[in-house]
Amino acid sequence: MWVKLFLLLLFCLMVVGAIHFAEPSKSENESSSAQAVVSLRLLTWNIGYAELEDDTRAHDKDLPAVADLILREDPDAVALQELTGTAQLNTLVKLLHRKYRGAVAQQGNGDRFEAVLVKDANATFTPVSAGARYALAASFRPRQDASEVVLLSAHADAFNAARRRTYTEAVIDWAQSQADSSDVFIAGDFNFELKAANETNLYTDNLKHDSESYSYILRHFRDLGRAAGDTAINDRRIDYVFGPGKLKQVGRVEVLRNAAVGRMDHWPLLVEVDF
Repeated sequence: MWVKLFLLLLFCLMVVGAIHFAEPSKSENESSSAQAVVSLRLLTWNIGYAELEDDTRAHDKDLPAVADLILREDPDAVALQELTGTAQLNTLVKLLHRKYRGAVAQQGNGDRFEAVLVKDANATFTPVSAGARYALAASFRPRQDASEVVLLSAHADAFNAARRRTYTEAVIDWAQSQADSSDVFIAGDFNFELKAANETNLYTDNLKHDSESYSYILRHFRDLGRAAGDTAINDRRIDYVFGPGKLKQVGRVEVLRNAAVGRMDHWPLLVEVDF
């Protein structure tokens, strides 16, 4: 009798021990999951004006509205295009109550600048040469224990698809060179015309150049805003956020169509991801 009871007790202890060592507790699983996942919110916005205006660059009077949108959506980083220069960026930083650090790209052969704003006070900024233009990359950490993220603000030529292709290849090649050590995102206005209905001259090879430029990006990065729809007037989707293919989850993706003020012809694109 005692032998049977002893064997039964020993069996119960073995079962309890197996369960204990095989499965961590629910709280342990939740803690491990929380440590593994990093959430990131990115915003890209060309704040320039439509071509009919005398000056199609960003206008000073619109900067308070731009800052209000950024404060309301609270992104970790923002890619901006078509600023007039450092003065406008400094104005935005003040309007944002210095919650963000920022920089503008080097000037290329144009009269407008790309910029990046980030929350991380230790962020660093790198100009990226792309043909006759410059993009701008910011390296930062969404939180202290997270891996480094690189956000690159880009703006391809609006009028020449061959130049867009050269620019795109240079930007993506640079981004690829950083991908082994950082999680890289590329955001901005690429001006791709991927719909024949938008072509003003069907005898050009714009569609060929732009489709091949877009395909080149997709060889290395994921188009995160594809489902969000048009980002500019005249039914155009020309603003993009591209990210790494290893993302755990893509959450909110939205074109904020009520955000444009004045004669802006673009709407901001917001993307939230976990990785």
